[in-house]
Amino acid sequence: MSDHTLTLTNGLTLGYAEYGDPKGEVAFYFHGWPSSRVQGLLFDEPAKKHRIRLICPDRPGVGLSDLQPGRTLFDWPDTLTQLAAHVGADNYHVLGWSGGGPYVLVTALKLHKRLLSASIICGAPPLKFLGDRDMFWLYRLMIQLRHYFPTILGTLLRLGGLAAKGSPHKAPLRWLMKLLGEEDRRVLLLPGIYDVVRDATLGALNRGPRSVIADADIYLSEWGFEVSQIDFPIRFLHGKQDRNIAWTYTERVASLIPAATTVWSEIDGHYSLPITHAEQILASALQKPASPDDAGQQNGNTLVDGELLASVLRRQSR
Repeated sequence: MSDHTLTLTNGLTLGYAEYGDPKGEVAFYFHGWPSSRVQGLLFDEPAKKHRIRLICPDRPGVGLSDLQPGRTLFDWPDTLTQLAAHVGADNYHVLGWSGGGPYVLVTALKLHKRLLSASIICGAPPLKFLGDRDMFWLYRLMIQLRHYFPTILGTLLRLGGLAAKGSPHKAPLRWLMKLLGEEDRRVLLLPGIYDVVRDATLGALNRGPRSVIADADIYLSEWGFEVSQIDFPIRFLHGKQDRNIAWTYTERVASLIPAATTVWSEIDGHYSLPITHAEQILASALQKPASPDDAGQQNGNTLVDGELLASVLRRQSR
């Protein structure tokens, strides 16, 4: 990983990290919540393999990036345009995991002429529109605390930062791990994986509750556009064992976007899908074949293209 910063036209600092092949085709990776640029390390090896220069910015208030008071989702395309100019990218791929999903959508709406592809993994939904009923109970609790007891939420986030520094094999993290699905637990306990997830999370939490809450407020606010306005092809991927963000959110959002395609995994969750299938996800964005070993075959799992499956079923029903 190599860390960098640039000064935006508003005078604020934007931090980012680079992974993969420094001479490769540019792809911007938008991290989840609460997380940071370090999360991109999980895609470093497949990015090298497919000659992708993976650039992972910290959102404002996260990691190396200054807090931007009053920020909205619509501020992101201008920020990304400046970052793209800074790294010399005229056209590029965009990829977002979880909380990075809305940033892919607003980029596809505003900068579609620059995009080579757009992929969203287990993406966060427009909660104002779809509600939080199917979100992880802990997320729902934090949403309620944000509305009614923000001071308590700040304390909870501080405690979360302390807990994240512990071992996933010991309490209290071991208790939290039990809330996840089987594949998520298995993957997070693989050598080195939890270390990256922890460091990425601390990259956000170490800046304090104010910055983390400001980043979360984007998801709770009106996005300022309808996803049906997006006419750029969006590739959605989601695991049906995702306990953080239900796959049905992605199904509903994708149904509103004319050029969307959906890819499902029957056994993967919120963490196992992007980590297990990182190579396949990047290869698909570049429209390259992925090797069987890296496509999830090693654990008996396959990703199923929802559009392809629907087409097969239609033919079979005739």
